[in-house]
Amino acid sequence: MILDAHLHVWDTSVVSIAWLAGAGLPPTASIPKVSGDRRYILVEADADDPEKEADWLAAVAAKDPQVHGVVASVALEKHDAGEKLASVAALPKVVGVRRLLQDRDLFGSSSLVQGMKLLAAHGLPFDACVRAGELSALTQLVGQVPELTVVLDHMGKPEIGNEQAMHKWRRDLACLAELPNVHCKLSGLPAECRDAKELESVVTDVVGAAVEVFGPGRCLLGSDHPVSEDPSDWCSRVLELLPAADRSAVAHENALRIYSRRPCQ
Repeated sequence: MILDAHLHVWDTSVVSIAWLAGAGLPPTASIPKVSGDRRYILVEADADDPEKEADWLAAVAAKDPQVHGVVASVALEKHDAGEKLASVAALPKVVGVRRLLQDRDLFGSSSLVQGMKLLAAHGLPFDACVRAGELSALTQLVGQVPELTVVLDHMGKPEIGNEQAMHKWRRDLACLAELPNVHCKLSGLPAECRDAKELESVVTDVVGAAVEVFGPGRCLLGSDHPVSEDPSDWCSRVLELLPAADRSAVAHENALRIYSRRPCQ
């Protein structure tokens, strides 16, 4: 069984997501039809109304047994974060929270730290989506909340094609991995590559670097579909790069542990 821990679905006729059109993405995205035993965690997509998106994702999840859970969006740095967290945590199948951090200059926010502590008290993990140049700032941020389980999305979005930036990414990723409460999604690489040829040329090294520093016990899979598109099946591609003994952990065991369904759900 493969648990794809990073799938995006949306319907902009119901929930507006302003950035999609500019990124050349379709107005609707559904759960893909894939052969084999495939399950999913649906991840928020930075909708204009995060509460409406969370309700819609929870409704999608409730109707589809393939969906293990939902990672919803909450602005953890805002004054009403406690109220919003309580509302989201009460939704069926919500198993985590993401607050997009990339390009948002939130790393020095004491209010964000307090919101992350509230999230930890709810027993929910935090998905951290940052760019490679923000990894050191993320390390400082999450180091202040050691009780919070953190999942780095997309291996920190390495800057493919920039040799100097890639060296720095490896160093910063290794520093982040020193924090035992942080895990890594092997996801999102196709979106960072110019084309399928470039993806093919770097996938072994990039995934290998992430697995090396985090270890197979702290890595999980995510397709990032449809933001990332792999000509082959991304999840199967990644598993083929791993030793057979590590595949079950990365394929589903780690994600099931991290995004545990709480008893009330």
